[in-house]
Amino acid sequence: MNLPPLPRLALIPLTADQELAQSFIDSVDDGLRNSEQFTTVVFNAQTVPRDFIWAPQKYFQTITQFTEAPYVFMGWVSQQAGSFRIRYLLKSSKNSWRAEHHVTTAAELARLVNSHVGLILDSGLLDIDEQDALLLGAKLKLLQTQYPQDLNLLQALINFQTQRGDAANGIMLAKELQEKAAQQQHQLFVAKGHLAEASAYIHESLLADAELALAKAETGFQAVDDWESLVDVEQERIAVAFARNDYDQAQRDFQRALEFARRSGDVIKEYRLHSWAAVMAHKFTQPEDSWGYLDRAEAVLDQHQQAPEFYALIQFYAGMFEQEPAAAEKRYRKVLSLLPASQDWWERERAQAHLSELLITQSRWQDALDLYADQPLGATQELLVGNIWKAQQDWAKAEAFGVQSFKTANLNGQLRNALDAAIYLLQLDKQLERPANSVYRQFLLKKAADVPNWIRFNKAQLADAGLELPLP
Repeated sequence: MNLPPLPRLALIPLTADQELAQSFIDSVDDGLRNSEQFTTVVFNAQTVPRDFIWAPQKYFQTITQFTEAPYVFMGWVSQQAGSFRIRYLLKSSKNSWRAEHHVTTAAELARLVNSHVGLILDSGLLDIDEQDALLLGAKLKLLQTQYPQDLNLLQALINFQTQRGDAANGIMLAKELQEKAAQQQHQLFVAKGHLAEASAYIHESLLADAELALAKAETGFQAVDDWESLVDVEQERIAVAFARNDYDQAQRDFQRALEFARRSGDVIKEYRLHSWAAVMAHKFTQPEDSWGYLDRAEAVLDQHQQAPEFYALIQFYAGMFEQEPAAAEKRYRKVLSLLPASQDWWERERAQAHLSELLITQSRWQDALDLYADQPLGATQELLVGNIWKAQQDWAKAEAFGVQSFKTANLNGQLRNALDAAIYLLQLDKQLERPANSVYRQFLLKKAADVPNWIRFNKAQLADAGLELPLP
């Protein structure tokens, strides 16, 4: 019987802290290349800096075309508290996966990476669209049941549950992660469990509980000099301060986060932290601070000669902050010029959406439509085009694009997009003073509960459509 071919993986050779011996790095790389669970083809690492971890979409197409491999691996190794730590990213055209391991020898490091990467490739997880929440959630739950001692899988499931709005389950799973990590004497994952628990508490507005969990997480991360995770702790503290409307505390937490980001040596993390702080200041209506944070984010990129694409995030936020429409338009168009439509950049999609809305308010219909003229349309873009026709009161085209968005989203398992299209079409029914379409109404009643955060965010629109959906 012919066995199916092994998954083919493009391997970017490991990067590492300077103090690590090259022989150690080579031994881990050799372990990956000699795996019996997947085949590898090495891609020239000199053309792929570490920012692949932050922006894999920038390099993914080039790497996969060159290697003819549908999956890409990049990792970096560091030495902390007497042990070796590897963090890595697996990327496909549809999804990505991040994991890490802590061990004392190169052989054990290679064994763990081989085993976990093989598990993820074999599971089909990377072949599920990252927006297909139902299928992705089911797969994560199945894998966690099959491999209950895999801490990376459990952490991913916790993050998934919390982000979709099921924070109560996230809290329960975070406590389970702490217990299992303690049993395995894996103190870093104990701390990660406390951090995940804190994030879920914040979603539930249990701020005092969040602070206690964050204190425990901080202690755990400090014990192993995990500066990157300490940045995450401070960002959660900023979220607590924001919930309490305490801008002064948020600024103090930001300064601590910045200190940890610099100690981590990750330039992109530092720049993104400044950009994130700019949004925080904007939400606190502190315009001078907002612009100051953006200026410092740009200075970090300038100082370290980073890629032009990273400036797009700064331009997008600047567009949000601009008071004059012409200035905002200039910023958004700069984002579109920096980021190619062929790559999946969140900043580009949001800049396009904001610019489209801006042009609609100015009745510049053709300029708005031109934004989408030379690219394939996904469910999000189809709905945005529908809004352009809706603003012109071309009801037939508005409905046609809304229906197409609903179909596209369902075809690709993009539940949030399908819910957006359904509520859009019900609002269109109301605007045209006709009975609500039962298909879209029933879809919302049946499916919205799977994404509690969507219900929270769209509460007003649901009420306008005559729907009151209880949170699960």
